[in-house]
Amino acid sequence: MQERALRTVLLIQAIDESDTGGEVLSLAERAEATRAAAQTAAAGRPGRGAGQALSPAAERLLVRRAEHLLDRLETRAPVTVQVLALAGGGSWLAPALLLLAFASGVSLSALDGSRRIDLLSFPLLGLIAWNAVVFIVLIAAALRRRRRGAARRTWLPLLYERWLRGRAEALLRHSSRFNQPLATALQRFAREWGAVARPLLVVRGRRIFHLSAALVAFGLIVGLYVRGIVLRYDAGWESTFLAAGGARALLHALYGPAAALSGIALPESDSALEALRWSGGAGGVPAAPWIHLIALTALLYVVLPRMIAVALSSAQLFRLARRPAAPATLLPYARAILRQIGGAERLSARVTSYAYQPPPAALAAVQALLSDALGGNVDVGLDAAVAYGEEDAFAARLHGAPIAAADCCVLLMSLAATPESENHGQVLDALRHAIAAQPSRGGLLVLIDEAPYAVRMRGDASFERRMDERRRAWREFVAGHGHEAVIADLSLGAGTEVAEAERAGVLTALQWPTS
Repeated sequence: MQERALRTVLLIQAIDESDTGGEVLSLAERAEATRAAAQTAAAGRPGRGAGQALSPAAERLLVRRAEHLLDRLETRAPVTVQVLALAGGGSWLAPALLLLAFASGVSLSALDGSRRIDLLSFPLLGLIAWNAVVFIVLIAAALRRRRRGAARRTWLPLLYERWLRGRAEALLRHSSRFNQPLATALQRFAREWGAVARPLLVVRGRRIFHLSAALVAFGLIVGLYVRGIVLRYDAGWESTFLAAGGARALLHALYGPAAALSGIALPESDSALEALRWSGGAGGVPAAPWIHLIALTALLYVVLPRMIAVALSSAQLFRLARRPAAPATLLPYARAILRQIGGAERLSARVTSYAYQPPPAALAAVQALLSDALGGNVDVGLDAAVAYGEEDAFAARLHGAPIAAADCCVLLMSLAATPESENHGQVLDALRHAIAAQPSRGGLLVLIDEAPYAVRMRGDASFERRMDERRRAWREFVAGHGHEAVIADLSLGAGTEVAEAERAGVLTALQWPTS
């Protein structure tokens, strides 16, 4: 999903999930937008086998739905237009910086006075030296990052990114005075989009930085030519420390490449350099050829390298903007939208059983539970069972090989077992950490089959009490390992009737929306 489309979808998502009462956009409008998007695009679905990916058709549906709702939102709350513009990096700061850079370059052309051009003075030498230092620092920083593997943190682009973020925060504070539900949604959008857009804004800031430097040199060139048209310039040099020989070497080093390209001859003798030297009000020559050399030198040493840097930044920005990394909340939100139109594709689940050999009916019940809860058909695959005592081998296997791609992973255990940290806990932690290291493998569902324990305890006078105690023990145990247990009777197979609590438990455990 491209940057602009993702920005719009995340804004509407923030409103959908923050404004549940429909104050900003009514629930009827949202449903109508979903239907309209479904009619103009094939009902897209999450990509099979990609775990955390959306298919192109699903992305198109989300974008069209979001654009439909944004059209209505912009007429009611124009602040959303400003927030989206700021989120995309649009503000007066960039054009102002570029204009200031050009004006600075024009002003540099007048530093030598209104009639003279000093061939060894600050404007050109200073620009070249400054740019040389900047590129040396950038190259050294790039080499250092390559060795250390650290992220790039150039301070000027970061200042640009932080300035935009501050502007957006000020705008959101103002909006909260007249529309609190919208302000809440916009604040959530700003947080989520800020994390997505930071790399984009930093690259945009870097591009503006290089373009501004190029415009300073271009402004110097324009200033010299404009002033040369209306004024008569003389070109020469003067120095307290340099003799004619030293000045000639410096002029050849500075203007040599431009002279070679333009065919304009440089002074070759000390006497020719002395003729250029200002002394006692005399000296100097008509400046026209030297203005050409100064312009070409500025183009070679400043404008060209900076424009190459601008092109590289633009290419990087193009790559980033084509498919920025979406936040983790987008996929559950997308699937909730797709379920409303029956557009959910067959999903996949991988089941790992521990210290329990599930019968075929239990696996059929797992499929029924997941299909009901997730709103689509779920293909269930059974991985190799982990026997009691094989915890270390299981952890080593996960460390050495990636988990099979799936929309969710299920750890299936029996309520008949007493949960133990050194066994059940070790398996749970190993699987949880492996999934965290591979977020494309979906979420983790810890599913406890209570059927074996119910069979064992049925007929006991304390059946209900013992069942409740064991359920509570398992829930507390799994919660202690940072997860949530779903306990269900899987003995009925495909005919299992899914209770609302079980359905909500699956969605909560997998961090999918419950509405």
